[in-house]
Amino acid sequence: MAWTKAQQKVIDTRNKNLLVSAAAGSGKTAVLVERIISMISEGEKPLDIDQLLVVTFTNAAAAQMRDRIGKALDRKLIEEPDKVHLQKQLSLLQSAHITTIHSFCLNVIRNYFHHIDLDPSFKLADESEITLMKSDIISEVLEKWYEEGSKDFLKLIESYSRYKSDLPVEELVLSLYNFAMSNPWPKLWLEKIQESFKLESIDDMNKAKWMKELLDYISIVLGDLLKKIDAAIEICNEVDGPEAYLPALVSDRTMIEELMKESSYEGYGEAFFKISFVRLSSKRQADVSPEKKDRVKALREEVKKAIKDLTNQFFFQSAEEMYNDLKSVSGVMEVLSKLTLDFMEAFAAKKEEKNILDFNDLEHFALSILVEEKEGKIIPTKAAMELSEQFEEILIDEYQDSNLVQETILQSISRENIGVYNRFMVGDVKQSIYKFRLAMPEIFLEKLKTYGTYDQDDEGNINPTQRIDLDKNFRSRKVVLDFVNDIFEQIMTESVGGVVYDEAASLKYGELFEELLPKEEAEKLTDKVKARISKDVELILVSEEEDESEDGLKGDTGQNKEVILQESDEDEIQYTKKELEARAVAKRIKEIIDPDKGLLLIDKDEEGNIIHRPAKLKDIVILLRTMTGWADVFVNTLMQEGIPAYADTGTGYFQTSEIMTLLNMLRIIDNPRQDIPFAGVLYSPIGGFSSDELAQIRLMDKSSTMYSAALAYANEGSNEAIKDKLKVFLDMLHKLRDMVKYTPIHELIQEVLDMTGYAYYVMAMPGGDRRKANIDMLISHAVRFEKGTYSGLFHFIRYIEKLHKYEVDFGEASISGEHDDTVRIMSIHKSKGLEFPVVFVSGLSKQFNMQDQRSSILLHVDYGVGPDYIDLENRTKVNTLLKKVIQKKSLIDSLGEELRVLYVAMTRAKEKLIMTGYLKSMEDLYVKKDFSFFELTSVKNYLDLVLPAMNNKPRDYMDIKVYKKQDIIYEDMVKQVFLQNDQEELDNRIINQKRNENIQNEIKERLNFDYPYSKEANLRVKLTVSELKKIGQFIDDEDSEILFDRRLEEADNVGTEEKKSAINENQYVPNFAKEASEQISGTDRGTLYHKVLELLDLSKVNDYKDLLWELDGMIEAGKITKEDMAKLNLKNIFRYSQSNIAKRVMKAQAAGKLYKEKQFVIGLKAKDIYPDQDSEELVLIQGIIDVYFEEEGELVLLDYKSDIAHNEKQLLDRYKIQLIYYKKALEQILNKKVKEMVIYSLYLGKEIPVKE
Repeated sequence: MAWTKAQQKVIDTRNKNLLVSAAAGSGKTAVLVERIISMISEGEKPLDIDQLLVVTFTNAAAAQMRDRIGKALDRKLIEEPDKVHLQKQLSLLQSAHITTIHSFCLNVIRNYFHHIDLDPSFKLADESEITLMKSDIISEVLEKWYEEGSKDFLKLIESYSRYKSDLPVEELVLSLYNFAMSNPWPKLWLEKIQESFKLESIDDMNKAKWMKELLDYISIVLGDLLKKIDAAIEICNEVDGPEAYLPALVSDRTMIEELMKESSYEGYGEAFFKISFVRLSSKRQADVSPEKKDRVKALREEVKKAIKDLTNQFFFQSAEEMYNDLKSVSGVMEVLSKLTLDFMEAFAAKKEEKNILDFNDLEHFALSILVEEKEGKIIPTKAAMELSEQFEEILIDEYQDSNLVQETILQSISRENIGVYNRFMVGDVKQSIYKFRLAMPEIFLEKLKTYGTYDQDDEGNINPTQRIDLDKNFRSRKVVLDFVNDIFEQIMTESVGGVVYDEAASLKYGELFEELLPKEEAEKLTDKVKARISKDVELILVSEEEDESEDGLKGDTGQNKEVILQESDEDEIQYTKKELEARAVAKRIKEIIDPDKGLLLIDKDEEGNIIHRPAKLKDIVILLRTMTGWADVFVNTLMQEGIPAYADTGTGYFQTSEIMTLLNMLRIIDNPRQDIPFAGVLYSPIGGFSSDELAQIRLMDKSSTMYSAALAYANEGSNEAIKDKLKVFLDMLHKLRDMVKYTPIHELIQEVLDMTGYAYYVMAMPGGDRRKANIDMLISHAVRFEKGTYSGLFHFIRYIEKLHKYEVDFGEASISGEHDDTVRIMSIHKSKGLEFPVVFVSGLSKQFNMQDQRSSILLHVDYGVGPDYIDLENRTKVNTLLKKVIQKKSLIDSLGEELRVLYVAMTRAKEKLIMTGYLKSMEDLYVKKDFSFFELTSVKNYLDLVLPAMNNKPRDYMDIKVYKKQDIIYEDMVKQVFLQNDQEELDNRIINQKRNENIQNEIKERLNFDYPYSKEANLRVKLTVSELKKIGQFIDDEDSEILFDRRLEEADNVGTEEKKSAINENQYVPNFAKEASEQISGTDRGTLYHKVLELLDLSKVNDYKDLLWELDGMIEAGKITKEDMAKLNLKNIFRYSQSNIAKRVMKAQAAGKLYKEKQFVIGLKAKDIYPDQDSEELVLIQGIIDVYFEEEGELVLLDYKSDIAHNEKQLLDRYKIQLIYYKKALEQILNKKVKEMVIYSLYLGKEIPVKE
């Protein structure tokens, strides 16, 4: 292989710290392997491979590296078969130090354990086991602090816990611990948090590190705004510009220039307070361009909005008030820091007791062995010096993803402390996408800025720290690279993304395709073949709107824009936005793989000749930013379209029916007196009982557990068939329970499968192979659990339940192979390091996840903790200035990460790149942006970046297609019509066939047979209370449907203005109500009201502000989303909280006699339900009771209704029957009289008594 000049320089450069900035597709791994081969095979004294330390990011990468080096040595030995040194390297390869950082640390600890007084028989704990152990330890630590009951601790709990749950505080401590552990000296980092709040004066606040961050941010924004004003002034000075606006703009410019002279927080605060924009002149001018006039107005509005945002974000209080808020939280933050330190010590003690280590321990124990502090300086230890003598060079792959701990470890074993530079670091900061794992791309960036590109200075001194850029891409077609460059030179900056994406950072075409197919060969290609080779990058959008412009999308943009419109009736089919986008992708995939007209890809045949072959499904990958909620939609849609697709979601394991059934089985083997698992197993294929049979078993003993009822029925039941089935099941269960004492869990699971044949059952189900693989995975995890420190069935069940709780999901088992002809769907993170002929980057319009920005306390590696100031006495909450700074810094860091994630996605494509998204409005199709710092930090999704960037720099190779929503629906309707016609034609052919009359008569007789129990056969086994209303005895079907439709229509008329009036009753506005909400159906709104009222603690609501406080708490605790809360009329909820019935509810709550959202199932005779039946058959009635409470020994039944209703009679007509059945259920189940039934209408604000 011919190396480029830069690649050869990387391979040959020695005896210095070398930073290689390797762009996507630049052959980084090949160059690294060649450098290693060169070092161990060339020169007078070539190295042995075990004199090198090669650090990779993953075990798979280490194995791949070892394999590549082995193959390269094999090739060398073919050339020089008698070279003994090469033979030696091949024999040393398996023991060579090609490893991950954690494996290296483990090796250090095993060799130097005596330096830190560690028991050498330690085990490395499973990550899932560590997660559970953390949960146990934090609970114990909190319990200890509760016993001590310090004032500031209780204030911490009261401020940051929600709904009598300490989970938010537990999660906060664990997050703080994780942040601390990414620092080389975590205890010191936590102690500094305490110090950062010990401010003696405003001057101390002004000197804080985070204050400089704020002032720098304001300075950057003001610089951007000045450019906008200058751009507006320039437009005004043009021939047809609005010259009359110049005085106002010049005034604006002067005002911003004065602002930029400030250098302190107080100075900025006073200056922002005085800002006043003069009005634009209303003087009429002839020959002024309306477009230029509008553009100037728009630029000025952007400036005014930015100034207003800065004022609201950072100067909403005086400097003194900001200082006082920080002082007020100092005690609580000190407790939080100490609480985390206590957790750290208790967690370490527990691991020491069990003699286990986790990944953090590997890094920090290795660090303790390798560095020590002397006179305030960190220096290498004797152990580090020994290792530095062993390794001639340290080569670090994916260096952009290192953290500070790893950097300190590897630096300690280099020879830098003695003036010898021997570190080789390779990576691409533009592909640093692991900030969520606390990677620090800043380490790479610092060297990128400080390492020179020269070999030696003007005086001939060798440059000991050099940088070499590998910018040629040997992966992608030129059109893909041009597109990536055109987009990122606009959106990636040093401020957002960490890199100035200039000519030096851009991707250079490596001419791979010309090398594969020389010019003379390419010229021989037919026009038909050339037409099928990729020559563009596509953006496919789905829109609900039609384009109103006369010439569609063909304009002066220079891009090929096409809107595909068809006449259709969309009422027949409804799709979500994700489904519509997925269908657009499916349509394009079908076009790509069309063997006659589709895309041709360059490849080699079996003889190694270059060919162009049709694209296959396995050439295609769909990349998503997040798999949750997206991958399943794309898989299902593609499968419906006849396109095999597979997604490795990494989640959903615990929700699969086979795993839920087996876990329930294990639960009842451990303790059969658990009703839900017991009933679940009986109803599953393992038990084989019907719901009717379960009801009969339950009725045998309603006062005890389901298990007791089953035992009783097995002995005394009336149905012999049920008795026999129960005896078999219970006999099996008791045998399994007897086995628990001496049977390992994985063998117990296998025994369940053997006894029940359940594995064979699931294999016969759709997706049987995957289901069986999921069961095998459960057995594997049981084996792994048994190797840990926990043991026993009880602890295994608890282990699984906590994994589920903390979302440590295994993901469903993978059964798809890389050679299967199927479309792969994967996350962008999983695609890193991979390449694909055809890449779809989908979900561009998905909003960035900024959920972390909304927490009450924010964390930052550099600035520590940013809390809210919570005044418990007045029940108010204010962001501290420190929190605002961390919030803004985290937002900028997150957006930078999103840019790098997008870069990774787009650079995976070899031949064809297609991007897809959903367009809110056709106007957005033409939006352009200057991508100033302020605009960059305001984007919400990838489409906000890609589409304006394409419009800013239109190119012929940019192909934009917009599918109207109806297009996709129309196509599906056409398919349905064709399918229906095909079926009718098939039916007609069958009917027209010549038939045997005897057979025909026999069939008629059988079909006309009158079954004597047909009425009973049509009975439903189970009904909901709501369904009872549709039975003719109460409301005839037609009336019911008319009533239901009218209620939905009325409910949907509750608009945004009504909600706004509700939340403006008090000055304090909760966070969730600060954004406009969208319309919602009456049914969904009712569900939301029920959820809020179920969670609401009425005893804490004395006034409207209390209600808002409680509702904000629900959102922070994750009980309900901000968007959903904004859809409710809070006035209705507050009115209910002050009602007489609410006071009775609170009284019952105080007495412990209040019950909410209780499910029930009762059995009634069919003749008591259906007017035309005299059957004694049992029908199950199922429902959920909103509220009931006990009062003076009797029950009161309360039901909330959120319907639009004009009077009480309407609600009674709709719901009287429902409440009567609720009453029957309560009296039958609890054997107590219901003395009163009440409907509370949230719309009318009334309690309505219901009489039978």
